[in-house]
Amino acid sequence: MRNPWKKSKEPRKEEDDSLFGLLSSYKVFNTYFRVLESETDQKVVLQISDNPKKWSLIPEEKYENYRFLKRLEIGTQKSSIKYISPEHLIKYMGSLLGTKLPVKKVSITNNIDNEGYFILETALKYKPVLLQSIKRISNLSPQKKYEILEKCLTDTTTG
Repeated sequence: MRNPWKKSKEPRKEEDDSLFGLLSSYKVFNTYFRVLESETDQKVVLQISDNPKKWSLIPEEKYENYRFLKRLEIGTQKSSIKYISPEHLIKYMGSLLGTKLPVKKVSITNNIDNEGYFILETALKYKPVLLQSIKRISNLSPQKKYEILEKCLTDTTTG
């Protein structure tokens, strides 16, 4: 019978240096997004969170005239991004998420640190630009995800 208190002399598993092995240590990070639009208010809204439960913290009365866009309407297969937290995404791409939206036409609510959500609100005429950015973000390659993680983690350790 084997003694459970005795240390095993079996060799330790080799660390996986492949890209997915490196990313697997960040599998706890996820970014979820949803898009709302309102024809009456002529606005489109992008909401980002690390957990969909945090969307209940967003004031509902402000968005009662809005309807949620489905993934097919957005043009993506998924409404989340693995291995990247919202903080990393916003830090890397900026608060406009890499879009070329006019700064004066955008309203940003960044409550990532406090309540865990990020809201980007703009005019409905910029919906195609916003949806294109979401498609680009949701289709990030594993190499790009690792590059984002590496850049964000090195910035926090050096600064």
